[in-house]
Amino acid sequence: MQSQLPEWEPQLINEAIDTAERKLEKERARARNRAVQLAREQAYHRLAVAIDRPSRSTVSGDQLTLFGSTPTLFDLDE
Repeated sequence: MQSQLPEWEPQLINEAIDTAERKLEKERARARNRAVQLAREQAYHRLAVAIDRPSRSTVSGDQLTLFGSTPTLFDLDE
């Protein structure tokens, strides 16, 4: 024999589901915002490194360099 659910129980379950769905959407929105912020910070860092990078003409062929000779996105076409 199956017992009947009290009147308030389905409403309570629906409210719990709605609350969980709203919380999940807020977490996803925060994650998207954080991903955008991290991408911006990474781009600013790369730009700063590119600006501070010494010109290639000041390094002799016998000297070790911090940045290799492989061109990157920020290198000028030579």
